[in-house]
Amino acid sequence: MFNKHLWLKEWRGVRWIVVVLMLLFLYAQTGGLYSDAETWQTRYDYYQSDGFQKEQQAAGDAKMSPNDVKTTLTFRYLTTGFPGDVFSTQYTMSQPYFTLSILVVILGLAMVGWERYTRKDHFALAAPFKRSSMIGTKLLLGFLAITVAYGVSLWLGLMRLFQVIPSEFIDLDMQKVYLGLLGNLGAFLLLFVVTIFVGTVMGELLSMVIALLIIMIMPRYVYVVWWTFMQLLHPDIGSEKFSNWTSYTNVFLVFGNSEFEYGPFIWQMILLILFGVGSVFFYKRYSIENNGKVLAFSYLRIPSAILVSFGGAVLITNFWMGGGSVDGPALTGLFIISIGSFIGCLIICYMVLYRNAWVRR
Repeated sequence: MFNKHLWLKEWRGVRWIVVVLMLLFLYAQTGGLYSDAETWQTRYDYYQSDGFQKEQQAAGDAKMSPNDVKTTLTFRYLTTGFPGDVFSTQYTMSQPYFTLSILVVILGLAMVGWERYTRKDHFALAAPFKRSSMIGTKLLLGFLAITVAYGVSLWLGLMRLFQVIPSEFIDLDMQKVYLGLLGNLGAFLLLFVVTIFVGTVMGELLSMVIALLIIMIMPRYVYVVWWTFMQLLHPDIGSEKFSNWTSYTNVFLVFGNSEFEYGPFIWQMILLILFGVGSVFFYKRYSIENNGKVLAFSYLRIPSAILVSFGGAVLITNFWMGGGSVDGPALTGLFIISIGSFIGCLIICYMVLYRNAWVRR
């Protein structure tokens, strides 16, 4: 795993993606936090200006007290979605930050899926290296690239932010800060590992991309359907109790752990480990003869058909609920649509996986 030739081989294959990833992290995180620092400084200068003092004199009883001004300038949250009367950063809401998630997926695709699509894996798998070392190098290289780019860009941005904002205006809960920032890194790493995992069990690039899209959007839809079912089955229980599980379904999202709790973070780490171990397991058993197949392993047909059918049923149920009555869906109708769509998707999967010549056996 620590052979320099193996590392050079992997690095040459993805070096330009890593460079772009680093630059985009610098632009999104460092640049975004610099912009947040300028926003705070502009707000502070406004409160110190003569124009604000004149507005206060004209406001009479409605003028802001010194405590109100300090509250507005106090830095308490490192993410958005909190009351607007305090200062919070906005850097994660930029378009480049969303693009980072896509670029991390592209990095994983380049390491496994694209290598297989261009048939470069014919040479790679014939090289004098253990397969466990090869997949381990891919995972470690991706982890290092993402972690270094994330850490350096975040450190540079936070240094600037804390230089601009005086300590008396900083009131951060450091436990929540650490959980939020580590959770963001975990989201990027999880996206990368899931991409590697999907690349090890699927031999066709297009189906791999489709599977990744479904996996990334599915947790949120599953939560919506589950939440609707629970409300219909237990109408006497408050919706707040069900909403506590939102963070568990947002493991692929930046600041998805909106409550900054340990449970969703631990769940994210468990998924990271499971997909990492699964990637090593299946990569060691992969054969280049399976290139071009939708599924590289025939024994994954049944579990894949069940998972795809479940995902299809969830999506169809969501669309049905979105176009339903104002009063919301009825329990009986929800059951019929869910079960019917699951069976329908299962039949389609059977026809594709067992009857379609496109899937080589």
